[in-house]
Amino acid sequence: MIFVTVGQMLGFDRLIQAMDLWAKAHPEREVFAQIGDGRYAPSAIPWTRMIPPVEFKGKAASAELIVAHAGMGSYFTAMEAQKPIVMLARLEARQEHTTDHQVHTLKWLREKPGVYAADNEDQLPGQIERALADTTAFDTFSRFAPAALVANLRQAILS
Repeated sequence: MIFVTVGQMLGFDRLIQAMDLWAKAHPEREVFAQIGDGRYAPSAIPWTRMIPPVEFKGKAASAELIVAHAGMGSYFTAMEAQKPIVMLARLEARQEHTTDHQVHTLKWLREKPGVYAADNEDQLPGQIERALADTTAFDTFSRFAPAALVANLRQAILS
């Protein structure tokens, strides 16, 4: 299952419309979307507006792939679940957010293992295919801080 999420604060119609088109072209793939308060209601994807936190984690854990806005919460959810994530930034110019901070977040995350950055909705299909084909994305990911960092923090706190 591909889990699509727009986060808890805003709708993201551009992402949901693009994923609805993708799902229509790939009926063999199961897709589920959390669409927030967006105006567009997908026709090819089962969806809900919001998901309780426990159910959200369950969807992420059972997903083959997560497709989301370029929010840090989505990134951490995917990495904790050890799932690849395709990310599309909300744009201020399209009134999808009040700033372009997601553009900057995506620029920073794009080289991280397991992250597939789509600079626009036309790039989503290619990035989805790349993410689904990549079986080595999490070989280097750790849920924990490096031991050296923990040791330095411990020393700073205790001194």
